[in-house]
Amino acid sequence: MIRHVVLFEFRKDVSSEEIERVLASLREFPSRYPAMRRFHVGKNISRRDRTFSYAMTVEFESVEDLETYLGSEHHERFIDALFRPNIERRAIATVECEFQ
Repeated sequence: MIRHVVLFEFRKDVSSEEIERVLASLREFPSRYPAMRRFHVGKNISRRDRTFSYAMTVEFESVEDLETYLGSEHHERFIDALFRPNIERRAIATVECEFQ
């Protein structure tokens, strides 16, 4: 199982409407990519670390499924048109999970 994690912070000048537009677009991803498992996106409520205000996590059965998603035209359009213009900073981790 592959877990893809994206932590992100919106730019300070981004409106609440634009934030919701980005989040709504993210929420549509599972319907476009059937290989996605356990998709979550939401606001960071941690009292310990507020470096990033939002997080997205998603699981895939294989690295190939993740790469298909990352290389898709829809994903690239979303990144170029909505994500990059509105995001101040981000951190991405992809983890090969071992479940017992």
